[in-house]
Amino acid sequence: MPTVTRTVTTPAPLDVVRDYLRDFANATEWDAGTISCEPVDPTTPVGVGKQWTNVSEFRGRETTLTYTLEADEPTRLRIVGRNKTVTSEDEMTLTGADGGGTQVSYTATFTFHGVAKLATPLLVPALGGLADDAERSLHDALQKVAERS
Repeated sequence: MPTVTRTVTTPAPLDVVRDYLRDFANATEWDAGTISCEPVDPTTPVGVGKQWTNVSEFRGRETTLTYTLEADEPTRLRIVGRNKTVTSEDEMTLTGADGGGTQVSYTATFTFHGVAKLATPLLVPALGGLADDAERSLHDALQKVAERS
């Protein structure tokens, strides 16, 4: 199970950052690989059990996962995406930063299934690059959130 962790800091307040990240539809802004991310049921409020259909690009191919918000706590969010090839477990921990900002620690764990499981060792470098791209796009998106707050 490859795991990647990245940390970003923003001047935006913790509650503002949390509200932004818990609505996974915003992944189009902060996740470099996300092409689209739409709620499965737009009438369901954001909370544990809320689901989104996420289309991302990885290694030149589009993949679709259904993500579910599984933990929605004041300083911890857990969003898990699944399809027949992979399970992506995204854990975000939020802590107060100096000056009233927020530090976001983002850990993604990937479990590949079926034939893709055999390729796991070959995918590790690409996942590291994906995490680097996501770190940059998350930082940039949270800077914009800070400017709006």
